[in-house]
Formats: sequence, structure tokens, C-alpha cells
Amino acid sequence: MKVEFTVEEIHSMFQSVVDQIVAIDLDKKDRAAIRRWASDEMTPGDVPMRRLSDKINEQVQHAHDRSEVSPIKKPDWAE
Repeated sequence: MKVEFTVEEIHSMFQSVVDQIVAIDLDKKDRAAIRRWASDEMTPGDVPMRRLSDKINEQVQHAHDRSEVSPIKKPDWAE
């Protein structure tokens, strides 16, 4: 089974994380820098967001593949 998020879905997740970070008690300049970075460089069509999307999809797929049960099972009498 293939698990894959779209760039727009990844961007929504990213925005939620950024919103949580901005909600932390930070200096005004730091919050503004984070917001500026998120709005200038991490838009759905930009290369960094596509890279983030690829990386997240790769990691999710890898975790899913590891969680699947192997069809080859060792009999419980063989130890």
C-alpha cells in the first residue's frame, strides 16, 4: 500500500506547526522572522516545500512498510 500526501496537505501541516511555534513566548522579531520565512520560502509551489513533501512522504512510507506484518513467520516451536 502506498501512502502519500499532496504538497498542499504537507503545507497545511507545516502551517499548523509554524502557528504553534509562533504561539510560544518569543521575541517579536523572532516571530516575525519565522512568519516571513514561512510565507516567503515555504509556499506550496516552491522547491523547499516540495523537498519537505518528498521527505515526509518517504518517511511515512518507510514507517508504514516497517509496520506491515511479514508473511514469513517463525513457528513458535522453533526457537
